[in-house]
Amino acid sequence: MFSQIMANNEKGNVENKVGCHRRNLFVPVPSFHDVASFNERLLQDCLDLSEGKRHYRLGTPELELFGEDREALSPLPPAAFSCVRWETRRCSKQGTFTLGGVHRYSAGPAYARCEVAVALGAFDVTVCDISTGEAIATYERQWGGAPTDSSDPTLQLRLLCMRPAGWRDSSVRASLPEELVAFLDGEPADSLKADLRVLRDERVEYDDEVDLGVYDGALRLLEGGGWHAADELGA
Repeated sequence: MFSQIMANNEKGNVENKVGCHRRNLFVPVPSFHDVASFNERLLQDCLDLSEGKRHYRLGTPELELFGEDREALSPLPPAAFSCVRWETRRCSKQGTFTLGGVHRYSAGPAYARCEVAVALGAFDVTVCDISTGEAIATYERQWGGAPTDSSDPTLQLRLLCMRPAGWRDSSVRASLPEELVAFLDGEPADSLKADLRVLRDERVEYDDEVDLGVYDGALRLLEGGGWHAADELGA
C-alpha cells in the first residue's frame, strides 16, 4: 500500500512538472523555422526553470539531482543513430529529382537519367551514389506545398571540367557574376577548361577573422550624402 501511494505521488509530481513546463514554455504556442535550434533552446529553458529550485521531498537542488541522473546513464554509441528513410530516385536529364512532387534536388549532371539513393531525414536530404554509397550532396529538407529548387550549381563543375562545351547552358554560368561570365564566355576552349578547374578546386581561407565593420562605416558615411562622405574621407 505504501509503495502504491508513493508511486501515485511521483506520478502526480511528474504531471505537475509537465504542466508547469507547458504553461511556461508553450503558452503562447511558439513559432520557429529551425527545429534543431529550437530544441537546443528548449532544453536550456527547461534547465533555467529548475535554477535555484530544490526537490520538494529531498531538499536537494533539482539541477544537482539531474546531473547525478545524467552521469548514471549509459554512454551513447560513438556514431549517432541515423533516423532517415531511404528511397531510390531516378534523375532527370539534368541530374535532378523531386520529392513530395514539388521539391527539386540535384545529384549533378554526372547522374543524368541514373538512379540515386536518397536518405530522407527530418531536417536534411542526403543524395548518395547507389553503387558506392558515397554521399554526393546534402541539402536542407524542404517542406510544404510551394515548389522549391535546391539544385547546387557547384555539382556541375566536375562534369564541366571534362565537357566544357556545356558551359553556355550550365547552371554554374547562371549563378556567377556578369563580369566573370563575360570573361569566361570569351575564353578559348582550352583556357575555359583550365578556368573551370580553378573554380572547382578554389578554396578561400583567411588567417584572421574578417572584420566587416568597415562596411558599416561606409554605410554611415553614405547616409550623410556624397558631400559628407567626401569630407569625412578627406577627398
